[in-house]
Amino acid sequence: MGFLKVSDNGRYFVRDGAPFFWLGDTIWSAPSVYTEDELEFYFSRRQAQGYTVAHVMLPWTSFNADNIIVDPETGDETPFWLNGDPATPNEAYFKKVDRLIGIAAAHDILLVLLACGGGSGTFVESKKMITAENARPYAKWLAERYKDEPGIVWSNGFDLPPWRCEDVAREFTAGIKEADRGGRPLFYHPCGGTSSSHFHNEDWLSANFIQTWGDYESIPGMVLADYYRKPAKPVIHVEGAYEAGVEYPSRITSQLVRRQAYNAYLSGGFHTYGHNDLWRKTPYWRECLDSKGARSMKALKDIFTSLEWWKLKPDHTLFCGWASNANAAAISEDGDFAVVYFANRAELKVRIGAVGGGGPVRAAWFDPENGERVGEGEVSGETHAFTSPAVCDDAVLLLTRI
Repeated sequence: MGFLKVSDNGRYFVRDGAPFFWLGDTIWSAPSVYTEDELEFYFSRRQAQGYTVAHVMLPWTSFNADNIIVDPETGDETPFWLNGDPATPNEAYFKKVDRLIGIAAAHDILLVLLACGGGSGTFVESKKMITAENARPYAKWLAERYKDEPGIVWSNGFDLPPWRCEDVAREFTAGIKEADRGGRPLFYHPCGGTSSSHFHNEDWLSANFIQTWGDYESIPGMVLADYYRKPAKPVIHVEGAYEAGVEYPSRITSQLVRRQAYNAYLSGGFHTYGHNDLWRKTPYWRECLDSKGARSMKALKDIFTSLEWWKLKPDHTLFCGWASNANAAAISEDGDFAVVYFANRAELKVRIGAVGGGGPVRAAWFDPENGERVGEGEVSGETHAFTSPAVCDDAVLLLTRI
């Protein structure tokens, strides 16, 4: 497979000349706490489920740990860097990263490598291991080592707002660019916001990443705001509320997981899913790979990839009158099909004339939990009041011009 690139119109990604559907997953600790056999199991399962991207931290910690990990294969201590200095990477650790990259590539899953890692800025603030002095040589070493690997892209950032440690971020970017001259995408992973708030006009920023944590109400507005920024760049909601997460104000159900995803895709962006048991690697991580939320992401992808999804543009005005922000809608640039998401069981009036021009429109209902078609009919006119199927907690309505 070839290198990932941004489309000519700046709205999505292409790979090997074809539109690339970004469906991400989060396994932050992959090179640090998962064995090769476990990674093989993980990537094999996610490939079968249709995932195309996985997010990983190279120096992993979520709890302010030191620069030491215990190798799950050998039980030996294996630091990320020698003497705690990122300018001198530890070859033993990065051989583990090499194997991770190879396994992901074998399963055709792109890796987003958050190379400065660490929850809440561990390595740049509390530990002060990554600095403005060593970030450039560290980044240059990484980019040189992996310059021929098409299955990876780089993510700047430290799980902090973009304006925190900006000098370190710029030095890391400079090091990547010195060695990686092929135009490989480079991102910034923010904390509780969007990379566009500080770096949108930077030439090096290939797309805007958004993190919302438990504020899922804000997803449509944040994605739309980035979608309409100039110059146009792809928008990815990369980190929301993790399924079965324990730290949120409310229970993160599979229905809420789907709502986050459809709100992102139909507001003009893409989405990365996550499960609490996977990024933490709890004893239940294998079981969580087949959770309801994880399986419903495959159903989502199947629905979108059955269409020319890259032609979709967000259009909340497809709803007549007031509709909850939890609902979302998008229409093709040619106006020949539209996708409408009902976040709950409801009756909503939709401007079907935007698709049919007053003529007949095929209306097909899908259960987003499993992707099954649960209803179909033909309607016509300028508007139509749709009642979502009673068999679904939420529903997807596909409108197609006849």
